[in-house]
Amino acid sequence: MNRLAKQLKFLLAAGILISFSTVGLAQFPGAKLTPGDTLKSIRISADKKVTLSIYAPKASEVTVSGDFLQSYGGQKLKKDELGIWSVTVGPVAPDLYSYDFSVDGMKVIDPKNIQVKEGAGGYSNLMEVPGKEADYLAVKNVPHGNLEKVWFYAGTLGKTSRVHIYTPPGYEKIKDKLPVLYLQHGGGDNDASWATAGRANFIMDNLLAEGKMKPMIVVMPFGNPGSGFFSGAGVEADPYYSYFFKDLVPYVESHYNVGTSRENRAYAGLSMGGLQALNMGIFYPEKFAYVLPLSTGFFPEILQSMEEKYTSNLKNSEINKLKLFWIAMGGEKDIAYKNGENTKALFDKFGIKYQTNSYPAGHTFITWRHNLVEFAPILFR
Repeated sequence: MNRLAKQLKFLLAAGILISFSTVGLAQFPGAKLTPGDTLKSIRISADKKVTLSIYAPKASEVTVSGDFLQSYGGQKLKKDELGIWSVTVGPVAPDLYSYDFSVDGMKVIDPKNIQVKEGAGGYSNLMEVPGKEADYLAVKNVPHGNLEKVWFYAGTLGKTSRVHIYTPPGYEKIKDKLPVLYLQHGGGDNDASWATAGRANFIMDNLLAEGKMKPMIVVMPFGNPGSGFFSGAGVEADPYYSYFFKDLVPYVESHYNVGTSRENRAYAGLSMGGLQALNMGIFYPEKFAYVLPLSTGFFPEILQSMEEKYTSNLKNSEINKLKLFWIAMGGEKDIAYKNGENTKALFDKFGIKYQTNSYPAGHTFITWRHNLVEFAPILFR
């Protein structure tokens, strides 16, 4: 057999195998299709009612929770004769939502939905309800920036750390130094959360395409490089701040075309990350021109400790040299609302200037995405 004949024979065999793998895999002898194989787990009606379903024939109870619900807590699903559990809710306003199934008390990922939010403790699913109100986060036919998952060695931690970094469309051809927005996640999330549930890269793409904001690099760090949740007064106990200034910022400024002055740096964070933003504004105001705490506030005992131990920091004139100290909440149903009001009262007492904002969707990424849409256009002007 000559060489050409051998090649044709190989390609023919490969074609048969590919055809078999893509078409005939489900036809293996003994393979039985179940109702779960053809199930569509998310169905959205014309009137924006959402039906969520999961196949769990042996389960005794299934619930679903998520920020698409109008209240905290879960909804019970009902089981049909095929073993499919379903619930219909809504109408649900167009936007992006997270949800979790619980089967007999165990959280499970929707096996029919590959859209997920990665968190520090696992995954949640995401679903998009389309409509005009969700246009701000839609994946459109516009120039898109790059979203990188970057690993680098952090000397203060003695280990490799991960960060997500967004560079705007055409970054490689931009000669001018770009400003940097450090965008911090909340407790229970990680450095991937702003790019999944937050849709930060697509929001930035859309704002840039509409000419509403300046090109910038967005750095999304991991906010818990040490063990535990730090919400105390001061920055000494939490290894995050040493990691941030000694490892992360130098890495970004040595590997990306960015400005290094305070005028070229903004810091925004939500919930736990909002506490970190408050600390950046109080303890490191000379490092930034823009500080934006979202859905956050110090706990009462921390406020007392702040006033007792850190009066000099609260009186630091550098705080009022910030171009923008922007404190945003998710309305009165935001679980951090009271802490936020108490923190603002402390700032008022010490003459700290700030601006406020509110998007009344509670303590959810719905609020924080809309915060991003509002504050990104006013940065670095």
